[in-house]
This record gives sequence, C-alpha cells and structure tokens, in this order.
Amino acid sequence: MANVALDGIGAGYLGTYASKILLEPMFHSDDIMSNYTIYPAVKYRQNITLAPALSSITAVHTGCGVTNTCDPAGFSITQKHIMVENVSVKQTQCWDEFKDQVIVESYRNGVNMPDLSGTDLAEVIINRVRNGIQSDMVRNMWAGDNAAAVIAIDCTYASMGDGLWVSLSAGGAINGTQMREVTGTLGAAATQYVTVGATLPAADAVLILEDVYNTASAALQSVPASEKRIFCNPNIYNAWYSALTQVASAGSVDYGHSEAQVGKQRLYFRGVELVPMYEWDTALTALAGATFPALFTAAGAAIDATSGCIYTAKANLFIGTDVTNPDNELKMFYDEVSENMYIRAGFTMGFQYGWNSLVNGAVLVD
Repeated sequence: MANVALDGIGAGYLGTYASKILLEPMFHSDDIMSNYTIYPAVKYRQNITLAPALSSITAVHTGCGVTNTCDPAGFSITQKHIMVENVSVKQTQCWDEFKDQVIVESYRNGVNMPDLSGTDLAEVIINRVRNGIQSDMVRNMWAGDNAAAVIAIDCTYASMGDGLWVSLSAGGAINGTQMREVTGTLGAAATQYVTVGATLPAADAVLILEDVYNTASAALQSVPASEKRIFCNPNIYNAWYSALTQVASAGSVDYGHSEAQVGKQRLYFRGVELVPMYEWDTALTALAGATFPALFTAAGAAIDATSGCIYTAKANLFIGTDVTNPDNELKMFYDEVSENMYIRAGFTMGFQYGWNSLVNGAVLVD
C-alpha cells in the first residue's frame, strides 16, 4: 500500500476503535444518498418491478360488464434485476513507510513501534481506505465493465460488475446505444472535445445542457426538478459556472447557483442540480486508446467524445448492496510476525437503471 497523506488527523480520535469501523457511514455520504436509489441488504440478486403509468382508462359507463367499450388493451409489468458482486479490500501498510514523515509521538514505544493500532496514523489510514472505497464505488457505478478489453487495462473496473454506462447502452436508453451528439462552438480543428478535462467555452455548456434538457421525454420532463439530476463531466460543470458568472457580471439575476448551508457549492440548470462526475474523467482517461464506453463514442465519427451529460431521475438509478448490514466492517489489525498492518473489508455491490424514458444524454463533438 502506498504512503497515505498525513492530513485529516482528528483531535477527537478514539484510539482502539480504529480497528472496527463500520462501512455504512461511508455509504451514506450526501453524494450517494441524494443522487441514487439504494437497495440495502442485497446478497445476490434484487428484483425490480417496473409498472408503467396508466392513462386513458376512464370512459362513459356503458352498462353492466367487465370492460368499457373504449378500454385500452391493458398494461404489462417489466422486471429488471440487480446482480451484485462480492467485493473485497485487502491492503497492507508497513509502519516504516512513515518514519521520515511524521512526528515521533505518532508511534508506540519500543518493540510495539510497528503496531499502529490506536494511533493517529491508524485514523489517517482508515479514512484514506474508506475514501478510496467510496471513489471506486462511484467509478464502477458508471464505468464498471466485465469486457475482456477493459479487464486487460485495469481489472478493478470489473470488481463490481457492469456499471451504468454498459447498462444504459445495452438497454438502448440513450439514442439507441449512444448519447446524442451536440456540435460545439469551437469548430472542426478543436481538440477540446477529444481531450479529457479540456477547458470548454461557456457557450458549449449552454448548448449541451439546453439540448439534453429540451430533448428529454415528456415522462422525464414531468418529474419534479428536485427529483432529477444532470450528471456531467467536470469541464461542462465548470463551463456552466463560467456562463453563470458572466450573467451575474452583466447584472442579471443568477438562477443557476446556490451555496448550501454546509458550504458546498451547487449548480443548477432550470432547477435541476448538476453533479460533476470526476470519476468519469478518471475512467475515460484510463480506457482511452484500447476501448471506450459506447455511450461516449460519437456515431459515424473516427473519434471519441470526452464531455457529456446524462439527465435522469435520481429514482431511476439503482444501487444494490449489503453495506448497510451492521456486520460489514472495515477492519484493521496488526501482525507481529510481518510487522505489517492489514486492512480488510467485504461487501456486495451492483448497479442498474429503470426506465429508458427517464434517461437522456448528449456529448459534445466538433
């Protein structure tokens, strides 16, 4: 295990309790709980029943009988399921990797010096591992892929099964198999649209956000704005912030930005919160050159897009897990023979989405 950054040491650390940390608080972070629907206690498979909305079922009463003369044919129930994978974390930390970086007081004394249990360092290690699990979970939630070409690049992308990019493409949720193409303002010579994380002009953010919003289905449009999210690459998020800043500088009212009480900046487009997906950039960088998510592949073009948005209802994205089980712990223990600290965790994780009609997406191309 690589050295852990030595920040985040809390004065309220409770020593020996570092050896037994529940995973559930990590899973209940605002970014996860507020943007997805969680199915807890899933050990193997979670069935999801999708019942369509009914309309045009009322009619003028035509007398006794089991149906009215203009009754529709009825409706069908669709079932999807979340298949979860068994996931584990196995990390090793040697005490002497820190010896030139921390104060002596962080260690125990004498022969017990290698044992980091109950020290401030143990808290740092636990926090970093927990943050790493959360980052991997969000990354795999979207970019997870069991394809051999992906596994050859980085096998961790297959640790939680297929993610939402694969499911949305395979299920035909977005423009058949790919996201809609929106022509940017920079022209055919631009490289920004194929470079992960490249700076975009504010006008491009307006173009793609208007497109993904205006071309959404009536079903998605009818969902209350507070119950929807626009997930996007960070450069689109930043470009939209620039657009809002320009509006504010011109003296107009800024309806797209607010500061949460906890101080976390939130941006909105027509009342729908934007969620910057930093893990998308990580995945697109890792997968470029050998394989690429189908959703980001520009149809009929020889290049791949790297800046996109997915507009959906948060109740339409599902996570199945047993992380909320109280038996699931992130454990840290010391081995006297090897003089190493060992970190272990185990849980299940899987992802799925519901209705195609509640998803819309677009990418920027030249």
